[in-house]
Formats: sequence, structure tokens, C-alpha cells
Amino acid sequence: MKDTNLFAEFEPIATKDWLAKIEKDLKGKPLESLDWEIDEGIIVKPFYRREDILEHGEPHTCKTDNNWLIQEEVEVGDGVTAAKKANKKVLDILMQGVESVNFTLDNVTSGKDFATMLKGIHPEMITLYFGGLFTESEPGTVLSHLLKWLKDEKINSRNIKGGVLVDPVGFFVETGEYYETYDTDMMELEGALLLANDKLPQFSVINIDTTSFHNQGSQAAQELALALSIGSEYLTRLTEFELAPEVVAQHMQFTFCTAGSYFIEIAKIRAFRLLWKNVLTAFEVKNSLPVQVHAKTSLRTQTEDEHTNMIRSTTEAMSAILGGADLLTVQPADSVYGEPTDFTRRVARNLQHILKQESYLNQVADPAAGSYYIETLSRKLAKKAWEKFQKIEQAGGILEFMGV
Repeated sequence: MKDTNLFAEFEPIATKDWLAKIEKDLKGKPLESLDWEIDEGIIVKPFYRREDILEHGEPHTCKTDNNWLIQEEVEVGDGVTAAKKANKKVLDILMQGVESVNFTLDNVTSGKDFATMLKGIHPEMITLYFGGLFTESEPGTVLSHLLKWLKDEKINSRNIKGGVLVDPVGFFVETGEYYETYDTDMMELEGALLLANDKLPQFSVINIDTTSFHNQGSQAAQELALALSIGSEYLTRLTEFELAPEVVAQHMQFTFCTAGSYFIEIAKIRAFRLLWKNVLTAFEVKNSLPVQVHAKTSLRTQTEDEHTNMIRSTTEAMSAILGGADLLTVQPADSVYGEPTDFTRRVARNLQHILKQESYLNQVADPAAGSYYIETLSRKLAKKAWEKFQKIEQAGGILEFMGV
């Protein structure tokens, strides 16, 4: 089939001609009357042209592909019976297309229970994450349990992907408390980092999680600034232990919520990748390390109506994907009520299958790149977040800013 330029017969229209037409249609009202404010002083114009993005430089591409991993959280109770129950649930959801599992370990977990929980799972084929209070307070113990199990199963730990989700600074910013003390938590984190870097090089150890800030009402620029500040605190403190900044950054992951403002949430993730690159440059990280971004649909937007929540989760998931998230957790539509049902979990899971296998959103690399509106919004949001981040850093960093 011969290639056809569908626009060849149409003359390009200059911006001044568009403006003249709009002003005529407004019948005397100023064009600025169509502007609106979206996030803390960020003004959005009614239309954008190519020159709007070129003033910021050429459009940037945040990823070389747009694939993401379908993640689901599984809570693990206390004891061998709870471990068996969690194992059964995980084996079931893996058969239904989940690609990444997050075990939430809130109770002390023995090596035996850990092995029971992972029985029959092939970690080479998925990613394994471990969160919860036990993981947060004893990440080294969880890593040791995992390494023991991998050795018993004769699996090469260097090929395993995933992480332990630890964020003592973020926990303090949220609650005003540490797991133990600041110094103890950092020493525990250092040990886990060294162990992961030696035995599990593809494992994250630090998970900077902004979801609690989001669900308490933070706006996009605030979430980004907090993420940058907390990330900078880890880079500053852990490099004092003579860890290279490349090592610390390599074992970091960031978690954001995506909410109902469709384009802002796309721009938020894209803006973060730009900003984090600036932070790494400041720490003289020479190699351009890709940053792992995990997105979760918002609890803040959920209502008492499950069907409404399902629709909202769809647009929130799309924002995360189009923004370039590496992992995505869709919250079941009844999450605000307590323990989700098997039905709502299945709907949340299948939503991602539809977006990936029927809508093919994974097959276009950075689909938002070059969009006049989204590119401009990403840059404006990045600028606002960077200003907030600089204020925190000028105060001495996130802990000094919090008055510690």
C-alpha cells in the first residue's frame, strides 16, 4: 500500500490565525478568561501549539518501552497456617496473570513460615516484593530468609527481581516516629543495602512511598517535592557510610498514587523522572540509572459505590500507564471498606489485562511524548515541584524542615 500524507492538502495554520479566530468567537472576552488553575498556581491555557513545548527544549522520552508489571498485594498473617493460606492465594493469582506479588508481612515471620509462603513459586518468572511492618523494621532478616530459601531451591539469587519495601524517613514524615531510632534504622538499611548489592543486585531496598501523603490530601507538586527530599536524605546519609551514590540509587524505588485528574497524573510521573535525573546529577551519579516507579490507584477517590470506584480506577490506571509506571497496583473497588472480596480483586486484576492485552497500552513507548499539552504540563509541574524541593533543602533537608 502506498504511503499517503493525509495532511498534504491542508495548509498549516499559524498561531496568530488561531488566536484571531478564538478572540472573534469570544465576542470581546479576553483569551485569559479561559485559563484555569490546576495545582498550586499552575495555570493551564485553553490551547497549545508546538512553540509552547519548544521553549522548554525538545520533547523528552521517559522510557524506551511502555510495558509494566501487574502487581497485587497479599497480606500474610502470623504462623504456618497463615503462610499456607497466603501461598494458596498467590499461586491462584499467578495463574490469573499477576506478574508481581507484594507480600505484606506485618507479623514476625520465621524462616520456616517464609519457605511455606513461597512454596511452588518460581521467582525467576515474576518479581517478588516484601512489605509490612516486619519487613520495614527488619529488612536484613527478610533478605536472609529469602536467600536461604533460594539456596535451598538451588535458584541463583542474582537473577531475582523485586525488593523489600523500607522507608524509615518517609515513615517519620508521616507519623513523627521511626521504626526504632534514626541511627538504628539507617544502620539496618545500610546492612540490607550491602546484602542486596552483593547477593540480590536486582532487588530494591528503599521504597520511597508518597501514597499516605496523597491520601491525606497532598497535591501533585507536594508529592513530588517530598519524594525528591526523602530520596535526597537517603543519598546524603547512606553515602556517609561510604556507599557509592550509584549503589544507593540502584536499590531505590518510588511509589506514587494516581488519582482522578487524568492529565496531571500522567504529567506527575513524567515530571518525576526529569527531576530525579537532576538529583542524581547533583550527587555526581555519572551513569543514567533508570528509576523504578510503582503506581497505585488512589484510595482518596473511592466512594461507597463500587461501580463508581471501578470506573475511577480505570482512568487512574491509564494515567499511571501513560505516564510510564513500571509496576501498577489497582486497588479493589471495595478497599475502603476493609478486606476486598475475591470478586473485586479479580475485577482490579482484569482491568490491567484489558489495558494491556486488548487496548495495547504497553506497545507504544511513552505515548504522551510530544503532546503539546502534556509536555507543557509536565514541565510546569516539574518546575513547581523543584521550587518546593529547593525550599526544603534550603531548610537543611526533610528532617530539618520537619523540625527534627
